[in-house]
Amino acid sequence: MEKSFKSPVVILANGAFPTHPIPLKILADAGTVICTDGSANTLDKLNLIPHVIIGDLDSIDPNNEFHGLEIHDQNQENTDLEKALDWVAMNGIENVTLLGATELREDMTVANHYILFDFFEKFNIEMVTDYFTVTSHRGQRSFDSFPGELVSLFPQRFGTVVSTTALKYPLNETVLDPSARGISNQSIGATFSVVASDPILVFRGHPKN
Repeated sequence: MEKSFKSPVVILANGAFPTHPIPLKILADAGTVICTDGSANTLDKLNLIPHVIIGDLDSIDPNNEFHGLEIHDQNQENTDLEKALDWVAMNGIENVTLLGATELREDMTVANHYILFDFFEKFNIEMVTDYFTVTSHRGQRSFDSFPGELVSLFPQRFGTVVSTTALKYPLNETVLDPSARGISNQSIGATFSVVASDPILVFRGHPKN
């Protein structure tokens, strides 16, 4: 059913609106923009039009005109972002970029990172902030990179065994726990790889201007 929606597909969450050129370009180039409830208000102020709005819709400005698809979901057991991602999975969309998922509320920022663990095996998902591109995987994954790129690793579970290639501080079957131990590494080449026994978040810093 992905053919019903133009690619690339972007979900704009109701966190801080991006200011960095990388997420802003992703938003500008989006074929389909899915807003989680109140984020549609911010988009309207920029004269941009969402294609889909998902959530309980209690934060939508009634003065904003919207002619796209509205999905009213009042379920209080999950967040509007989870509702949007469930809808993406249900519609067979295979690739999605998540913007506006950080800052404003620290609890929601942490929760939104953990949400990546719940969905990375269902479709290709990445979170792009003003500072990082964040993905989750288990097993082996290689990444395009550049020398000096900031790389931080956060495992989901205690006792995760991690190995890396092409990082300044290599890991060789190193046991990582959910802690600060895996932050502030650096890429030393055009690619690097991470092998993890359990799900892990990989933060890749944007190039500095």
